[in-house]
Amino acid sequence: MKKYIALFAFTSILIAGILYIGEKQRNTGTLVSVYEVKPRKVTQTVTCSGRVEAAESKDVYVDFPCVAGTVYVKAGDEVEVGDLLFTVDVEATKQVIANVTGISPELVTDNNIKKEITAPVSGRIRSINVSSGKTISNESPCAVISSSDTLQVKVAIQESKLKNIKIGQSARISGIAFEKEEYEGVITHISNSARQQYSGTVTETVVDAVITLTEKDDSLKPGLSAKSVIVVDTIEDCIVVPYEYVMQDEDNNEYVYLYKDGYCIKRIIQTGKELSEGYEVVSGLSPGEQVIQNPDKITKSGERVKIKS
Repeated sequence: MKKYIALFAFTSILIAGILYIGEKQRNTGTLVSVYEVKPRKVTQTVTCSGRVEAAESKDVYVDFPCVAGTVYVKAGDEVEVGDLLFTVDVEATKQVIANVTGISPELVTDNNIKKEITAPVSGRIRSINVSSGKTISNESPCAVISSSDTLQVKVAIQESKLKNIKIGQSARISGIAFEKEEYEGVITHISNSARQQYSGTVTETVVDAVITLTEKDDSLKPGLSAKSVIVVDTIEDCIVVPYEYVMQDEDNNEYVYLYKDGYCIKRIIQTGKELSEGYEVVSGLSPGEQVIQNPDKITKSGERVKIKS
């Protein structure tokens, strides 16, 4: 009987020791924090600054002095490209040309006279300096077409960010004096040449671009400063890992440490685009896996680790 009691006592002590050692092992190891991998939508943007301004006006000229026929527009009218502004009185214009050149009106052919003057741009007629039957000078605008009702933001884009910018991309405009937090716009022009501008005490190379606003209110006044965030790309179901979690081994492989069942595991990954939040990971990680946030604490793959509570 004593033999069985002693055996039971030994077995109990052995089990307790195993449990103690196991519990002690579970409570030892390098303390780490983890980042759970979750695919999400990522929007890439380029931020630049500029000022609100009225869209530029277009001055309309005639090629040579002529006489107006029928005038079809008045100040304040909206026109589209190609809309007829006024006709030219051909016979009266022949006489004007003859007077200017000193030749006979019969020598001026109809083919030499442009019979219709049309709008070269879309916008609003700001002024029309033409009256039926009156002579029109070629030295001053016969009409001014303005899109001043449309506001735009002229921005300076840094040389390093220019390759991602394209006409038609959407943008969000904000400013401390604006009524709304953000306004929508579209890139409508990118300059063909670069220029130098001062940034503090040094110069940088920039290219001017125009963002046309698709909405407006009275708080958007020409001359006010504006911050522009241009959306250059959107990636669906993107896995992003912050830069500081990614390491590089002696073979130039990029890798992270994963937490699994109390141990750290080295996992080689392939990265794609460099985003504002970190690397886009195109292969090597799956949703739900836990990336160790402080890999500098790890000495080797396979060592025991413990998640900070």
